[in-house]
Amino acid sequence: MSEHRLTWAHGEAVVLTTAAVLADCRFDVSGKSFRPFARAPWMGTITDRSIIGHLRELGGDFVCVPMGSGGPAPDAPPQWASLMDRPSDWPVHGPAADEEWTVVAAGSSAVTLALDYPNTSPVRRLERTVAARADAPALDLTLTIFARRAASISVGLHPIFRLPEQAGRLRLEADFDFGLVHPRQVAGEQEFSSLAAVPQGGGLVDLSHPPLGAQKNLNVQLCGMRSAVRATWLDEGCGIVLDWDRAQLPSLQIWHTDRGMEGAPWHGQYRGLGLEPIAAAFDLNDAISTGANPINQRGVATAIDLDPQKPTIIRHSVAAFSS
Repeated sequence: MSEHRLTWAHGEAVVLTTAAVLADCRFDVSGKSFRPFARAPWMGTITDRSIIGHLRELGGDFVCVPMGSGGPAPDAPPQWASLMDRPSDWPVHGPAADEEWTVVAAGSSAVTLALDYPNTSPVRRLERTVAARADAPALDLTLTIFARRAASISVGLHPIFRLPEQAGRLRLEADFDFGLVHPRQVAGEQEFSSLAAVPQGGGLVDLSHPPLGAQKNLNVQLCGMRSAVRATWLDEGCGIVLDWDRAQLPSLQIWHTDRGMEGAPWHGQYRGLGLEPIAAAFDLNDAISTGANPINQRGVATAIDLDPQKPTIIRHSVAAFSS
């Protein structure tokens, strides 16, 4: 593994070759030093290769091609249970989130990495650029997918942001058509229309203001996103706007975990809020996303179409602000 450091007038960032992870980022906002991304406490300490790359170096932003992982879930709601009978895809989130990428271009404020995919994949090659925006505390990120053959595939971007220590002190704002709780976490109602009232455990939780206190883990999908996502750290007076092409990736998966993951490498230590633009059905098996499912049957795409004659370019940005 190697790292590349970006520096510019409004901050500093570090990108690793492992999974092309944005490992660290500082934005300088109105005289404040602001670090919005999550960073695992074990980063740089794990050599066990049976732990996939993005978990060994679990930083603030990576890409998932395909998005899915999956695994059987016989207790899922009826509309999902018949689909969730396949084994897990491996590696989780695809080679992009596991392998060592190669740096193909690098400068003081931008780096481009590339990864060639196995011959069995419809994806031939990925290129990922992380660039500092010269005139702002912001990063612009570009994923280019070169196809080997025509195919449909789930795709996700995977920014993970830092949770405040005190419950409820991060404000999330998002505009969407409908929301669904992950089928693995449903014990009743699955659908919701407001982040402030997400069904869980026979009651409602306020996901518009994480952390969620006693609710350690929650995973939802906001389908039909109509806007960028805005997150404000209320005690710090700073926040971020996460923006992307919602025609390509029409949903946002929100993954909230507050010391709720056990086993290696987690060991109950990790805190983070994944705000993940996706064309996928949650993080389920890629075959579920590319086939008929309860989300795309409502008109929200859960995969993208690859064209070997034309690369697919997916852009997203993270811009910091002072509130």
